[in-house]
Amino acid sequence: MLGISYFENAKDFLAENTTFNTYLPGLDALQFLYEHAATGAMHDSDERYPPPLCHAGTREVVILRIKRWFGFLTKPDKPIMWIHAPAGYGKTAIAGTISKLLEEAEGLDFSPLGATFYFWRTSPDRNSPQRFIITIAYQLAVAIPELVPFIESSVKRNPMILRKTLETQVQKLIIEPFKALGELDDIPNRLIIVDGLDECIKSNQEYKVEREYAENQEKNQTRILDLINTLQSHQLPLSFLVLSRPEEWIKRHIQSAEFRRVVEVVDLYTLGDHLNDTETYIRAELSRIAARIKADETLTQGDDEWPGEEMVQTFVKRTNGHILYASTAIRHIDNPYGDPRNLLDNLIHGVLYPNPDLAHSSPFSSLHELYMQIMRSCPESNRTLMIQVLEDMSACDRYFSRRVGFHRALGILDRLAGRVPRQGFRAIRCLHAVLRVSDTRHAGDRGSHPSPFIHSSFSEFLGNPRLSSEFRVDRQNGRRRILRGCLDLMSKLTPESNTDDDHSQFALRNWALLFDDIWVWTSHESEYLQFMEKLLSIDLLACAIRAHNAQDLRNDMFSFRFPHIGAYKTGRLNVIVPQSTRHVFGDEPLVQIAVAHVRSAVEGSLVHFLSKPPELWPSRFDDAVFRFIYDIDRRSKEERYGSTGESDNQVLCALRGLNKHHPERILMLGQEYGDDYITRLETL
Repeated sequence: MLGISYFENAKDFLAENTTFNTYLPGLDALQFLYEHAATGAMHDSDERYPPPLCHAGTREVVILRIKRWFGFLTKPDKPIMWIHAPAGYGKTAIAGTISKLLEEAEGLDFSPLGATFYFWRTSPDRNSPQRFIITIAYQLAVAIPELVPFIESSVKRNPMILRKTLETQVQKLIIEPFKALGELDDIPNRLIIVDGLDECIKSNQEYKVEREYAENQEKNQTRILDLINTLQSHQLPLSFLVLSRPEEWIKRHIQSAEFRRVVEVVDLYTLGDHLNDTETYIRAELSRIAARIKADETLTQGDDEWPGEEMVQTFVKRTNGHILYASTAIRHIDNPYGDPRNLLDNLIHGVLYPNPDLAHSSPFSSLHELYMQIMRSCPESNRTLMIQVLEDMSACDRYFSRRVGFHRALGILDRLAGRVPRQGFRAIRCLHAVLRVSDTRHAGDRGSHPSPFIHSSFSEFLGNPRLSSEFRVDRQNGRRRILRGCLDLMSKLTPESNTDDDHSQFALRNWALLFDDIWVWTSHESEYLQFMEKLLSIDLLACAIRAHNAQDLRNDMFSFRFPHIGAYKTGRLNVIVPQSTRHVFGDEPLVQIAVAHVRSAVEGSLVHFLSKPPELWPSRFDDAVFRFIYDIDRRSKEERYGSTGESDNQVLCALRGLNKHHPERILMLGQEYGDDYITRLETL
């Protein structure tokens, strides 16, 4: 086993149906859980600061309904409450307000808040079920110290618990520690809050080796529900508040016989006086803006009674009780570059988007009309550039890590798209009501990377030509534009070129990912072939070596690791071959040559570093090697693609030579992946 022997010199030894448990006595279990938890998913995390909360005097009916259901000192009849509503109805603010109320509850010698998990679709840690149980278990250990020794014992006996299934984790880290306490009736009930279940969209399967974006979301979301159901079935002192959109599969799952008897369903859309809540919010915000106008010497002073009761009532009626409409409109009015009085007047008396199909189609009809009005408020001479910038931002926002602010990310895209510095920012400055045009965090900003959209409904509006009409944003246009900029930059690199600047780092690290995200090249075939020619003009080996060296675990700007696993793949499965038209690989010799060029470069970069001592290996090099081994091993097992014919592959040869002459380096590469890594290498 490549130098490892667990039973050295053993003779006549037979072990059947045996399980080996490793006990690690020196392990700090709480620290272990903390290091692997999605800390940004907790209600009081810095990532969510400032947390969305209900405006004072609003949502009182639903908050009272939740408090009466939970009961604090006694367990509710139904241990699960599901609150559902369309996007923009304040579900996350309600969850945050309940968290705050429980934490600040007086007259109790314990905190009724057990744990929280706020899913968010653009956060790698929070859009997947992968860290859900670990995060909940850590918070329960903090809330209920009596659990700590039993959780600690479980972690020490199962140091590979992170690689176990979520079902095993929930058993070992939560259920068994609670059962070990003995009599549970004396333990006060705690509430676990799970917000944004519909935003759990990413699979944790092969999470480290292959990107699976927005895949199997139904399976992931119902799996979380099943884990919650497992917990409640053991009669633990826990209740669960789940908030989400009313997705059909979630509704169907909760209406099943297994859930129906244990879930109390609350339709937020029908509960409470939404119009009154919205009016309370609008009056407070307009009063704040009026005070700012009076204090601003640059604005002409006018009516002291602004905005006036008639204007307020018209505004309130226009929202139709939709708090997202109200908050978006307030941001539009509260414009640092304009006069709020004129903006409100234009909003109230302006012509709405005349689309009869939207008149009564959904709760979003008025919101879509507001979006259209905001877009049309931008200078007409600027709109083409504005749409291009929106396309670039929509195409690439998830590539950036949380360390990259909005302005820095937009500056990178400006350079790659051929715009002059800050031209992109100037083009979208009029959209501050719907975009994050500053690096300052806002309430409701839950993302772990600088997503440009304050709310997902605006992104959906832009992407739907029936809704956005002439303002339609095509992400594929943005991806092709940025990919063209990446390839142009790489084609001009020389050995003396400095690639430490942000846009060069982006190009070196993300060009393959852009190819992967451009699924369709229909009507762009000639441009695609030009991209293939451009690839062949680039010294991709030198670029790959630079990309490896650029990866820094402590200060990484980007969300995805280099190289993309698809760059290792052979034939029509390679990342540069369009997924919608795989046949182009067989039809175009140019594409075949380009695929070979890409594979040779990324594999050659691995060989380059394998020939060097470990202290010269770049960050995450072990991960790059493992993903290569994973891919080639999988291909060797997939008979439909035939034999891989990879026995003389340059990376495999280098690894075999390394194992022969420096086996300790192989073990260093496999430290994180353990026996799985070594087994895969042995089979190859």
